[in-house]
Amino acid sequence: MSHVEYKDKDTYLYENAQEKLYHVESHGTSEIWRTFWILTAITVVDIILYFVLPASMGRNILFIGLGLVKAVLIVGFFMHLKHERTSLILSVVVPTMFIVFFVAWMLYEGNFWSTFNS
Repeated sequence: MSHVEYKDKDTYLYENAQEKLYHVESHGTSEIWRTFWILTAITVVDIILYFVLPASMGRNILFIGLGLVKAVLIVGFFMHLKHERTSLILSVVVPTMFIVFFVAWMLYEGNFWSTFNS
């Protein structure tokens, strides 16, 4: 049997120290609730702007931007990517940016060829 001393100076006996191996750190519920309310506010602003602004490309770009902000908050806080190492964050973010870039590029090229052939 092994023993572990906790911060409160109590000693507990157990086998193989499995409790420390699978210990999950809590990041606090206040951070989660703050993120929830920010996401709720962005969604309410999104809905209000949908009915207030006239239909235009600028409105569409604004909605895409608000959606990206919400996606970053969800991935960062609710999927705990914010609390990971930088190498893991970069291994997720960089390929995603390349995919988005190439999709936008292909859409632009497709639009060019459709107008060029007309």
